[in-house]
Amino acid sequence: MKQLVTAGVCLLLTLVSFGAADASEQQAGRPPKWWQNKACTLAIGLSEAQSAQLERIFQGVRDELRAEKGELERQETALSALLADARADEGTVMRTIDRVEAARGALSKTRTLMLYRMHRLLSPEQRLRLDEFERQQARKADTQVRPRP
Repeated sequence: MKQLVTAGVCLLLTLVSFGAADASEQQAGRPPKWWQNKACTLAIGLSEAQSAQLERIFQGVRDELRAEKGELERQETALSALLADARADEGTVMRTIDRVEAARGALSKTRTLMLYRMHRLLSPEQRLRLDEFERQQARKADTQVRPRP
């Protein structure tokens, strides 16, 4: 499970959003998906066939992820408006909280299932290498964010 979460962290770090990382997005400064990132694919020994399969998995849920993210944002906006209104009925607030959490859960479930499907395509050695690559990227990002004194 920890490896699945780590792969998810790597995926989320590189995706930034749920949009496809096509050439126009890369030109806009978005990083490629981890399975299309040359440094990552070389580090973990990912084949072109595996990369294509990972892309198919992602494309298969991309629209669902976008829709669920949109629903979560709509529910969070509704909750924020209710919380800002001191006259809001507590029962209405509770029902809206339930809708926010249901939307969050649906998004998390879809994303986790996608990551599980992706994770199954990798060999145990590739998963270990992906974990190490993600750790290296996190250390690199950490040193860029917080320069040493």
